[in-house]
Amino acid sequence: MTTPIPRTAADWRRVREVKLEVLARDPFSVDPAQYPGVRPEVVVSWRRSMLAGVDPSARTYVVDEEFRPRTRLAAVAQPVLRRLEDEISDLNSWGFLADRACRLLTLVVGDFPQAGRVHRQRLCPGMSFGEDVMGTNGLGCAHETQQAFVISGTEHFRADSEILTTTGVIIRDPFTKRYAGTLGVHCMREYGTAALLPLVVEIGRSIEARLLGSRSDGERELFDAFSAAQRRYRDPVVAVSKQLCVVSTRARAVVHEADEELLRRIAGETGSCGRKTRRTLSSGASVTIQVLPVRQPRGEFGAVLVLRPAGSRPECADPAWVSPDPMDDFRHSLARALGQPVLLTGERGCGKRHEAKAALGGGIAEFDGALAHLDPENWLHRLAEAVGEGRPVLLGHVTEVPPELVASVTGLVAGACGPVVGTAADDNGAAEVRESFPVLLTVPPLRERRSEFGALCAALLAGAGEEPVTPAPRAVAALLASDWPGNVRQLRQVLASARIRARGPVLDLRDLPARHGRNSAGHPLDEVRAAERRVLLAALRESGGDRALAADRLGVSRATVYRKLKRHELH
Repeated sequence: MTTPIPRTAADWRRVREVKLEVLARDPFSVDPAQYPGVRPEVVVSWRRSMLAGVDPSARTYVVDEEFRPRTRLAAVAQPVLRRLEDEISDLNSWGFLADRACRLLTLVVGDFPQAGRVHRQRLCPGMSFGEDVMGTNGLGCAHETQQAFVISGTEHFRADSEILTTTGVIIRDPFTKRYAGTLGVHCMREYGTAALLPLVVEIGRSIEARLLGSRSDGERELFDAFSAAQRRYRDPVVAVSKQLCVVSTRARAVVHEADEELLRRIAGETGSCGRKTRRTLSSGASVTIQVLPVRQPRGEFGAVLVLRPAGSRPECADPAWVSPDPMDDFRHSLARALGQPVLLTGERGCGKRHEAKAALGGGIAEFDGALAHLDPENWLHRLAEAVGEGRPVLLGHVTEVPPELVASVTGLVAGACGPVVGTAADDNGAAEVRESFPVLLTVPPLRERRSEFGALCAALLAGAGEEPVTPAPRAVAALLASDWPGNVRQLRQVLASARIRARGPVLDLRDLPARHGRNSAGHPLDEVRAAERRVLLAALRESGGDRALAADRLGVSRATVYRKLKRHELH
């Protein structure tokens, strides 16, 4: 059973007693399993803090006096953070943005009664919130574990932070996949709610989308080529240009910082046709380097380098080396499960039917449960015939099968000797039919499929007309910033409309609808509100539309929920 986050005065007193017991021990002897009343990840953080020599009674901050907060992350995130005060005031919170070393870049404080206490702390750029300096805290734990984190009250290592709830969410540059910094929204501990961390996660995603949008077309082309090479080859892959050096996971074992200049020189000396060369890296490894040039603006160069041990043969991609992705995981699970009936669920418009057809291949017999009532006897007869022949069967809208056919359909699905895939928008209705599918998989919504978004846009445009049209990278970045409640179906509609406006073979920002196009980039507050809207909608879905229950889940008052519903036009 998962230990909950402490939320009450009694919880915080209990956690403090455990912490004092842990602090009295040798850190090497601390075992999280011995303290079931405290989250194990928190006890592990306490142990790391003790080993780092952090003083739990300290009240001062460590500041890097030579720190200069001028980073790409700070510049890109600033418009979002400047407009964040309004949104976080309702949660009595303040926001932090830290760099890759967990040093403070930017602080924003909402207008709320306790705001003066925050200002009196004299927080400034360069302050370190690393776990090895400040002990257990939201920003430091997220930085240390590279995962979203929330620390509540007495879970903090330092006593002066026990009055707070702190959060931390990792921000990665979607272009390089590298850790760019950490975003945190903190508050007095009594105001810590379940809504806080999901909101910070969504705001972090908005900043990541802006990071991608800030890249030049040349940088995006280089990254696209790098991603394609990672999928194609099992070998180490490196992308280099004058400003960038992006290294794949496998390449990190053989390519060190000392090799970057050598690889950059090789790329710069290569013409447009590519070449192969043999070099010895700083590690002593002898490698054959295949140079794949990437088109760049005039005066620039860029190339993807595929490295192989000298004398080896090229190998094809292995799925284990592809970056983790929700759709990759889903498709892999679906392919493995096809030996038995599989039911695909998910939000409306997320592509359940498309994924089912792609997995089943050719010769599919497709049946729509929503149309069975038109001719029940004939519909059931054709379904029985297809199942009896062992053909791949796609059974759509299984929850809408008429009640009089449920028993027969259940028997056919359970006894099918060929692959059967069903689809359902949700898990309501026709329980017997659903339960005849032993495997249940959920198709990820479009907002979670960022890695394939560009390719999906290109594919949808390719099928939208006779003349070929490709999306410009900045148009893809603008579309990526939306939350897409209508999923793939909504994206297809937006692209079809934009395609009509496109005046050439490239679909650009000017061709997109106003809410997605050039004007949308000037309103970072929209992204923050979209993040809040998604959190609110998720709570309403989980509570079955009960607003009082949604308020309880989010840890806010019912009045706040009603105010937010009105703001987002959900009332």
